[in-house]
Amino acid sequence: MATDEGIKEALKLVGFMTGDKQESRSINLLNIILKMQTDRPIPLTFANIYDHFMKKNPESKLSKAWVHRVLKSLVDSQIIRVESPTAHRKKYIADVNTVMSGLEKLKSDRIKELEAQSSEIEKTHTKLSNLDCGDLAQQFIKTTTGTQQKIRSRIVRGVEELHRVLRYNMLDVAKKGDTIRATVLWLGPFIDQDALSRTMRFIEAARRGAEVRYMVSTDVFKLQEGTDITFKIEDAKAAMQQISELRKSGIKFDVRLYDGPKTYNQVSINKDNMALIITENPVTATWITKDFNPNLIDNAVKTFDRDWKRAKSLLELTPKDLQSFGVTPGGLISDIIKPNGEEQPD
Repeated sequence: MATDEGIKEALKLVGFMTGDKQESRSINLLNIILKMQTDRPIPLTFANIYDHFMKKNPESKLSKAWVHRVLKSLVDSQIIRVESPTAHRKKYIADVNTVMSGLEKLKSDRIKELEAQSSEIEKTHTKLSNLDCGDLAQQFIKTTTGTQQKIRSRIVRGVEELHRVLRYNMLDVAKKGDTIRATVLWLGPFIDQDALSRTMRFIEAARRGAEVRYMVSTDVFKLQEGTDITFKIEDAKAAMQQISELRKSGIKFDVRLYDGPKTYNQVSINKDNMALIITENPVTATWITKDFNPNLIDNAVKTFDRDWKRAKSLLELTPKDLQSFGVTPGGLISDIIKPNGEEQPD
């Protein structure tokens, strides 16, 4: 019956029925004890239980010692209760109340076990997610052969993997005198909570003395009301405020708007290495070093610097600028960006 299957599934869930032979005998003994009880449960001696068990299972060769062990396990799990535990001759009771108590204990123990497993799985997942296979491969080769081999190119899939590559090869190693260039053709770094936290890596690099040039295409203004991207507008405003404070403190972190045709959608550090974004949804990129293709990196950097000079800083925009970019007054973008000269509400 479906109901019977549901009960079995629930009992397996709490760990009461695991399907091994020992457990089957324990349940058999419990069934016999429960059937011996009346509407008002009566305490049963071991002799009562053993004799009844052997009567129901005449072919059984199980010893009294074995039945004692099974009874003890059922008592330990609280499925069966001992009346007057200190008495010389123990008597046992099993009914709906004792079974409920036992199942509650099993459930509690099972939950603790699963929580421990879940915590361990979460730790393993975090370690695995943060693992950079490129870095691991280089370490493995060095340990195995004693030689240092460098990766010159790799395909990167997904936003998280892309940012891990950026961290290991650019953001975490950037220092004073380095220049990080980033062309952004979507609003993700400013309107997605996770992306905002990833953008902090660029800010941290700037705080260490690197110059970060973050160029955003005005094509992003097409993503206004009606977009299916969700985000916290207050977080986006906070990011704008932080950019302003960085500039005031002399940190070289600037975000500029570029109003022109798409070129290289890329992130690079100096001319050492570059992540070239191939597709945006899903994100797919190719990461290369100057040893792999110096001409491509040179051209990408040269094009970026040309467009950077023509671009306008986000902190220097005027209402007229936004209007020329096609931004709707009072819309999503204009609400995030407060241009110079814009009147604030009373």
